Amino acid sequence: MAKAPSPLVFPIIFLIIFALVEPNMGCIQIIGRCIKIPDCSASCRKFHGPHASGYCDNDGAGGTCICTYPCQTKEIHM
Repeated sequence: MAKAPSPLVFPIIFLIIFALVEPNMGCIQIIGRCIKIPDCSASCRKFHGPHASGYCDNDGAGGTCICTYPCQTKEIHM
């Protein structure tokens, strides 16, 4: 017969996963329409440094230029 896991197993696993995932999450910012910004990646690097990247999200209204970059602080960003 299998032994039941300790009631602390699942909370400990959850805390480990949360501790590993949170530092790897980046920040995002919408900087404008793709029609007005021809190169989203270059514009994102200009605003947020060399580790930033950008892409055009074609949402049907001319596209939105979205930047992803490493967060500068330890605050939670949503």
